[in-house]
Amino acid sequence: MRSFFMILILVFSINSFAQEQDIKQETEHISKLFNDIVNAKTDAEKIKLNKQIISIFSELLQNKETFEYSFLELKFVSKLVSEDGKIKIYTWNIPYENGEFEYFGFVQLRKASGIELIELKDKSKKIKQAENKILSANNWYGALYYKMISNTYKGKTYYTLLAWDGNDNFTNKKIIEILILKNQKLQFGSPIIKMQNNELKKRLIFEYSEQAKMMLRYDEKIKMIVFDHLAPEQKKFKGQYMYYGPDLSQDGLIFENGLWVLKENLDLRNPDNNKGKKPIKTSF
Repeated sequence: MRSFFMILILVFSINSFAQEQDIKQETEHISKLFNDIVNAKTDAEKIKLNKQIISIFSELLQNKETFEYSFLELKFVSKLVSEDGKIKIYTWNIPYENGEFEYFGFVQLRKASGIELIELKDKSKKIKQAENKILSANNWYGALYYKMISNTYKGKTYYTLLAWDGNDNFTNKKIIEILILKNQKLQFGSPIIKMQNNELKKRLIFEYSEQAKMMLRYDEKIKMIVFDHLAPEQKKFKGQYMYYGPDLSQDGLIFENGLWVLKENLDLRNPDNNKGKKPIKTSF
């Protein structure tokens, strides 16, 4: 009996090793295609190579073993896993000759029955008044996600995503996106960002000059999303975001009673000074 169990363990180990080698081989193939995109001379070449990436990656990610795989070989792909281990998100972008970007992605949902794979379709160029829209995987505000924060309130989990979007030759964007699972379907956007006069936004989009740099991060110590306050160079440029940049003050969002509540003029050097600050105006 002992020998039988040892044989089972050996067979399992060999199969696991073989699967990992197969995943690594396919991942290296995808990595090579990304390198080819970097060296591609035309948009048509990039699009063709990216279609190959989507095809190979889609098939690969249906393997439940990939949920635990690091994909360190894929330097051009962002990989984020939720704290509860239910969601893994992959995003990447393709830069085009006109200075614009298109975004691509997959979401793995871990279920008792295995992995459900969902492809994200970037429709951001067609989405108007995006801060107030409920969106889906097929109607996604494309961006490159770099941080995922999990909060639970009354049994409901909110996954908050911080993102970057290269936008075009004149402006960049930073985005705070809210993701929830509704009836086991992805829903992007939820009215939990509390702004001026108790206005609720479904996501926040910050647009600013291509020449500027904007800070947007999650501070683990004070449990807040903190970001630079943006303003135009001169009042006459209000609403023309190619002239916007940080004005040396910082605002933030703190999760309270199921809402991300806006606070302004944070003192990030002395976090205790931020206690008691009240919700205020919008970020722009």
